[in-house]
Amino acid sequence: MKRNQQSFVVREAMPWFVVAALGFSIIFRFWGYEWALIPALFMLCLFLLFRDPYRAVPPLPLAVVAPVDGRIVATGLVSDTVLPGDWNRIVIRVNHLGAYTIRSPIEGKILDVRDRTRGWSGGDAVKGLWLNSEEDDDVVLLFPGSYWRFGPKAFVSYGERLGQGQRFAYLRLATRAEIYFSPSARINVKAGDRVAAGAGVLAELVRE
Repeated sequence: MKRNQQSFVVREAMPWFVVAALGFSIIFRFWGYEWALIPALFMLCLFLLFRDPYRAVPPLPLAVVAPVDGRIVATGLVSDTVLPGDWNRIVIRVNHLGAYTIRSPIEGKILDVRDRTRGWSGGDAVKGLWLNSEEDDDVVLLFPGSYWRFGPKAFVSYGERLGQGQRFAYLRLATRAEIYFSPSARINVKAGDRVAAGAGVLAELVRE
């Protein structure tokens, strides 16, 4: 199995750790350990939010892996909900004590999900990640119910390619993830199962 790992914490958070460490050193030196607890707690929060744990991506090229740490709350076929047509959908309740990161469900090219829904009533309001694989499989990842302006924040752009299980966004205050994929795929999880981002196999796409 390959490892999807960049560092002990995500690189984007390192400047914050440096600032917090300097603040801890200065405050501890001049004001004592009681006041130094403030930057120490700040560093602990940074670690919880931006840690980047090892995740063993399964050696299954057709697998749809979990994008977030959490618990499965629903699986099954849906039609014309937030997206037109028939889809398999898996709903995950986000575990906010898990890693504060989002990983790609499949390997594929990032497209604008609004293009997938253009011309359909309400389509322009849909926001999410649409991945299209080389085999022309579509997987759509949405985070409905996110707090205003505090939904997931991606650090990739349309047109880029993501590897299976690759970290591509910050979770922030999202509470639920929904993954949509082909109705012919085999779902491997059920309600109540816990999954780990980048490692848990939600389903397997079927080649006809």
